[in-house]
Amino acid sequence: MAVFTSCTVDEKASLFTMGSPFGDAKKEKKTEIKIDSAPLSWSAKLKADQERKKAEQAAKEAEKAKIAAAEAKVEAAAAKKLAAAKKVEDAARLKTDLAEKERLAAEDKAEAQKEAEELAALEAKDRAKSEKVIAGKKAREEAIAAKEQTREAGKLAKVEAKKKAEADRAALDASSEVAAVATSKRGRGGFFSLLSFGTSSKEYESEEHDIYVNEMLLPTLNPSNAKIEVSLGEQRARVYRKDGGAKILVIDTRISSGKPGHATSTGSYQIKEKLVAKQSTLYGTWVNSSGETSGSSSDSRSRPAGASRFVGADMPYWMRINGGIGMHIGYVPDHPASHGCIRVPEAIQPLIYSKVGVGTSVTISH
Repeated sequence: MAVFTSCTVDEKASLFTMGSPFGDAKKEKKTEIKIDSAPLSWSAKLKADQERKKAEQAAKEAEKAKIAAAEAKVEAAAAKKLAAAKKVEDAARLKTDLAEKERLAAEDKAEAQKEAEELAALEAKDRAKSEKVIAGKKAREEAIAAKEQTREAGKLAKVEAKKKAEADRAALDASSEVAAVATSKRGRGGFFSLLSFGTSSKEYESEEHDIYVNEMLLPTLNPSNAKIEVSLGEQRARVYRKDGGAKILVIDTRISSGKPGHATSTGSYQIKEKLVAKQSTLYGTWVNSSGETSGSSSDSRSRPAGASRFVGADMPYWMRINGGIGMHIGYVPDHPASHGCIRVPEAIQPLIYSKVGVGTSVTISH
């Protein structure tokens, strides 16, 4: 005996409350249960009914699994599509970021180049201005030096012939008197105040500097017979005319030598160099790009903030004596005040410069 039973499964109703993504689909399942032709007992009927229900339940579970698999496949496809879209979006964003970085880098490079060009132009302008100032200063110094030399040469040419004979006679007559007085103590009026001849003219006067020039002997003084002696204790410099074994004083002036910590060295030297225009390489003034004084440092080895150029101190009528030490025009107070050089009043140094030469002996003592 065979018993046939059937069931209809509504996939929409069984799985979704708001509708199915797959549409309405009804499937009919038929289950055939074969039984013997003999009548079934109550227990057999109950068992058959249970097996039928179990089969129907298995069919429902199989349908559910199939639907779940289909949904998982759809979700996987959607996730894959979403991942692909995100990858494209990320690539586009990366490309945009890279383009922005390149744009910013190009702008920074252009700005840096512009700043470099502006700085170079400014430096070139400052350099040109500095060179112009230096050239102008040098031209003025050379003009002053040439004028001074011309004046001195003209003056000497005019007086040499007239005074030579008189000066020689005076020198011979005064030799014994000078030799005796040169070793005596100087009075307040200076060495020449002790002599009855050769007083200094107003041309060489300098306030508070106590300068004396024997104008009668001056024309006979020249690089071949000149000798310089510097007394650090008295802060005086004297220029003598050598006369055989004797020496005759011609010029006597106050000086200012090296201050404590920069004391002028004693010893016997010779003039090694003469320059009308000279600037210090160690001491002077630091200036900024506008030519204004910058900071308080006067040392070329100590550059203050904001300074762009060092301008050495002027040392006109320079006569190098020992290394970086020399005699030149400078400020002359009543005490040692220099960095080692021998400063001489402006009123007398050009004259001394004109009367000595490279090789002239210089003795520095206390």
